[in-house]
Amino acid sequence: MPILTNTAEQPAEPRRGAVWSIAEPERELDSNLIRLPAGESIPAHVGAEVDTLIHVVRGGGALVTDAGEERLRPGDVALLPRRTVRGFRAGEDGLDYLTVHRRRQSLRIQSGPPRD
Repeated sequence: MPILTNTAEQPAEPRRGAVWSIAEPERELDSNLIRLPAGESIPAHVGAEVDTLIHVVRGGGALVTDAGEERLRPGDVALLPRRTVRGFRAGEDGLDYLTVHRRRQSLRIQSGPPRD
């Protein structure tokens, strides 16, 4: 398998958001490297229709769920079941984490049968 990226060698920009994503068109998985600067957060929300695995690559912070908060440190791996509440808060060193989940089907407009 080809190496897609190295999570230890990522660009400084963007400062927030997806730093890397799988670009290969023919795949069954999606993966993103998400960056949150120090003190920033992603508000708690209900996740999509896919289970999501996260791996903390750099920094730390907190994972916010219905059950409360879990501390996040480099190397931590968590499973976020589909349709569960999750949010993230970056600590003083920021938070970079990798997500992996089944690829969601995008909405596609399909034409109907030809009209006469």
